[in-house]
Amino acid sequence: MAVSNNGIGGKELKIVTLALGSIAALLGLGLFAGGVWLASLGGAWFYLFAGLLLTIAGVGLARRAGYALWVALILLGYSVIWALSEVGTDFWQLVPRLIVFIVVALVFSLFAPQLRGKSGQPVLGVKVSLALAAVCFIALAGLVAGMFRPHPTVVAKNTAPAAQINPSAGDADGNDWPAYGRNGLGERYVQFDQINKDNVDQLEVAWTYRTGDLAVDGAEYQVTPLKIDDTLYLCTPLSKVIALDAVSGEEKWRFDPQAKITESTEGWKRCRGVGYTDLDALSLDAATDEPVGDAGMVAAAPAMCRKRVVSTTIDGRLFTLDAETGKLCEDFGDQGFVDLTEGLTPDVEGGDEGSYNVTSAPLVADGVVMVGGRLNDNLTVGEPSGVVRGYNVATGELLWAWDASRGASDSTPLPPGETYAPETPNFWGTASYDPELGLAYFPTGNQTPDFWTGNRHSYSDEYNDSIVAVDLKTGQERWHFRTANRDPFDYDVSAQPILYDLPKADGTTTPILIALTKRGQIFVLDRRDGTPVVPVEQRPVATDAVEGMNPAPTQPYSALSVGADPLRESDMWGATIFDQLYCRIQFKQMRWEGEFTPLSDKQRTLIFPGYYGGFNWGGGAVDAATGTLLVNDIRMAQWGRFIKREEAERIGLQPSTEGEYSKQLGTPWGVERSMFVSPLGVPCFKPPFGTMTAIDLASGETKWQVPVGSIQDAPVLGITPGVHIPLGMPTMGGPLVSKGGLTFFHGSLDYYVRAFDNDSGEELWRSRLPVGGQGAPMSYIGEDGRQYVVVVAGGATRTGTNDNRGDYVIAYALPRQQ
Repeated sequence: MAVSNNGIGGKELKIVTLALGSIAALLGLGLFAGGVWLASLGGAWFYLFAGLLLTIAGVGLARRAGYALWVALILLGYSVIWALSEVGTDFWQLVPRLIVFIVVALVFSLFAPQLRGKSGQPVLGVKVSLALAAVCFIALAGLVAGMFRPHPTVVAKNTAPAAQINPSAGDADGNDWPAYGRNGLGERYVQFDQINKDNVDQLEVAWTYRTGDLAVDGAEYQVTPLKIDDTLYLCTPLSKVIALDAVSGEEKWRFDPQAKITESTEGWKRCRGVGYTDLDALSLDAATDEPVGDAGMVAAAPAMCRKRVVSTTIDGRLFTLDAETGKLCEDFGDQGFVDLTEGLTPDVEGGDEGSYNVTSAPLVADGVVMVGGRLNDNLTVGEPSGVVRGYNVATGELLWAWDASRGASDSTPLPPGETYAPETPNFWGTASYDPELGLAYFPTGNQTPDFWTGNRHSYSDEYNDSIVAVDLKTGQERWHFRTANRDPFDYDVSAQPILYDLPKADGTTTPILIALTKRGQIFVLDRRDGTPVVPVEQRPVATDAVEGMNPAPTQPYSALSVGADPLRESDMWGATIFDQLYCRIQFKQMRWEGEFTPLSDKQRTLIFPGYYGGFNWGGGAVDAATGTLLVNDIRMAQWGRFIKREEAERIGLQPSTEGEYSKQLGTPWGVERSMFVSPLGVPCFKPPFGTMTAIDLASGETKWQVPVGSIQDAPVLGITPGVHIPLGMPTMGGPLVSKGGLTFFHGSLDYYVRAFDNDSGEELWRSRLPVGGQGAPMSYIGEDGRQYVVVVAGGATRTGTNDNRGDYVIAYALPRQQ
């Protein structure tokens, strides 16, 4: 209620108004000083004037002068006009611009009866004061209430069910999920509609299984299981393979390859998936009527291993298991294992032991196992080759080897004892396969160290951040497409390419490949020859780099992208007007001439889109029945700068591949980098920080875009908010799309699995998980006729501690019919 002399005594009121006025004046002075600083940098002048008004209002309140109320109301009106002119009606942009000034106006309104005009009379009576305070309170309550509901970035114009272009999509895979992306096309689409928009809110936990391998000490669960017949197959971060009953979740068997933990993998343990093959069901060669691959070897494989689970280890080995028993197929390779480090140069001095390892699911198709590998980033030059290899799935025989140093010229394996050229761009994700064209498609990274381009080989520049198409049987390159001309920011292309047949107006289709990049660019290519289907243009970029850096003068940009608009000063954000001002000052002090602004040793460079994405390894999904692409993205700006290694050591920076400092031995500079956040620990740029987006592939139109994830479980300065405010947080993993009109997702920073309406983006269902998740959901029909949706949850992405970690495999289904 308004404060009057009938309540608190006069002496106490003087103390209260003096204290509140002093606080307001001090905050105003801080805002004014920061505003002067920002204006001197060429930034907005609003903060300077707002700080001045707040200071005047605060002094007036301390003196109990009537003008304090009018200045506070003028300040509120000024902030409203400025905010609307700068950011329109963007809710999350309005919050920090207005909330402090609404609170100020509310407090000053409550004290209005105590403020005296020139005549010595109260500036407002109690009733008017209460009415004015009520208006401010309603505005404040409206802002607070708005925080608890999602604010789509793009609102669906048409929420009617999308037309079915291909009603039989997904049928070829039956009731199973036989490959990492459900099939070799990487669609992540199921034709099941038992779970649909009308009943998804009835989903319940059908069973829960715990692997026993907690995601601790650098281990992360990012796996998408497979389902074949009545069995679910998955791997743990320590490379163990486990088979579960798909209906009950009971363990059938497990196999432990006893993976060695090396210096390189001590803090980086992953297994994103396994592969599967049935030797008896291999495709037959049209000319010989024999199985693809070495027909004799396939026929000679023992009965025990006709059906095989194919997996890799974090210490660089490839192995196969009998799918029924989990026993090692000892006729594969050398006593059941293929050593993927053969043909690679040894670890270099200054690097980590075991630099080469494998974290992603292999492609298994038509008798061939296709694998790449992960290498350490940023520690040193001379890392092993990024060679991509194909092996006979029955014998483990090396069939071919593609590496960037040889490119399209030669894919024959090197003789024993020879090594593939070091420092070539590597492929660390999962490939896709078109059985009609016989082509496999894989994405590449760049030559490490990532942030120094002065030592790049010509072939590294030619193949960095590319999509490469090779003949699956021979490894012979057919074409490649580069998504960056020279990459100075670790913009590896890591997502599995999505293959889709795009309908044309004349009734024919174009076989396309959808390449999702960390830059947020979506390149849509004809997968027959790599030519763009969606236009791509070369745009000039900044080239004012340090000596020897050798930046590319242009970079490719697709007409289709998500979250890749260049940042402006007005995009700077914060929880309040004060840390927003801090972020704007920091932005104006950084180098920023667009996405490819080179790093410098003189000042920090803003990096956006950040090197985590855009789109990371989790990839996307396509509703193959309606031609809708579903993608989740990350919007997290970083900053970086070059630093001499002696200086880094002097100030105590600790080197690592993924942390805030890397040595980059063999180059002139180390690199320091970090997230661009305010002193409160929140991002310095506008929300959302992660979204789910639906794109009509025929038109290229964004159908809807909604924030994904709340702040509920995301610690800020060590404090977990515990409230479900759907700001839209950075995402990991990927989506699952179903014919039931639903998109499932659980790779958010809060502990939920969600189902979105494919036509509107509305969240229709949300279920609490014991810990966060990072992988992609999968779905199948069990032997009992029920549709299951399965997620694996081991903890939210890279928390830096062993808190809130797990080992859960959770299956959801509708209640059993009575």
